[in-house]
Amino acid sequence: MFQMLSGSAIIVAMTMSCWTNVATAKGYRYTCTYTKTASPDGVSDKNFTFSFAYDDVSGKGAVLGSTQANADVHIGRDAISFMEKLETGAVQTTVISSTGDSVHSRHSVVGGGKMIPSQSYGRCETQ
Repeated sequence: MFQMLSGSAIIVAMTMSCWTNVATAKGYRYTCTYTKTASPDGVSDKNFTFSFAYDDVSGKGAVLGSTQANADVHIGRDAISFMEKLETGAVQTTVISSTGDSVHSRHSVVGGGKMIPSQSYGRCETQ
């Protein structure tokens, strides 16, 4: 009733199974440009760009800039959020709405626990 597969046939079948999973995987990349930043010193017109990546199979995210960092990802009905957990214990969060609007919140802590908070406002393009 069932036919035994040879070792090479099993390897081919397993490889094709993996290709099927890879073919259905979808990666997302967002390039965000922020034009206004608010901090305790006031509001400034600073232009800077960040990119974010998300893999829908692994569920992993990353912040891509001058360095790359892992990020936790939360996806809801109207937005995706990337949370970068820093060694200092602070968390930097970026929320990208389904319309492309974005807010990047930095809660940086430096030498001796000095807090340097800021929040930047901009837009993201999906690639």
